Order: sequence, then structure tokens, then C-alpha cells
Amino acid sequence: MDKNELMNKIRGRIEQCRRLARYVNDPRTTDALLQMADEGEADLRRLEQEGVVPPGMIQQMSISKTNSQPN
Repeated sequence: MDKNELMNKIRGRIEQCRRLARYVNDPRTTDALLQMADEGEADLRRLEQEGVVPPGMIQQMSISKTNSQPN
């Protein structure tokens, strides 16, 4: 698996946590899923600072995060 595939897989898991959080009826589970997503994004930011992740990837995550928040 190359670096781009791995980053896409991480992004997909972050988005999956956010989507699941919208539909779970248990507040503790929702909080845990959102925390997992936030931690994944923080990991990507650290990788970006180290030069491992291209700078535009974090901006794409922020746009998706805004669109996937519960109403």
C-alpha cells in the first residue's frame, strides 16, 4: 500500500466515524466516535507538520468535517 492509499484509508475511517456519530442514539458512543475522528485528524496534522502528508489534505478534512456534523 502506498502513502496516498494509506492516507485515503485514514481519511475514510475519520469520515466513517463522523457519519456513524450522526446516527447513533447513545450520546457516549457519539462522543467516542467524534473523539476518534478528532484524534485521527490531529494525527494527520502531525504527519503534515513532519512533511509526510501533503498540505492540502488537512483542508479537505476540515471541509468534510463541517458537512458531516450532526444537526
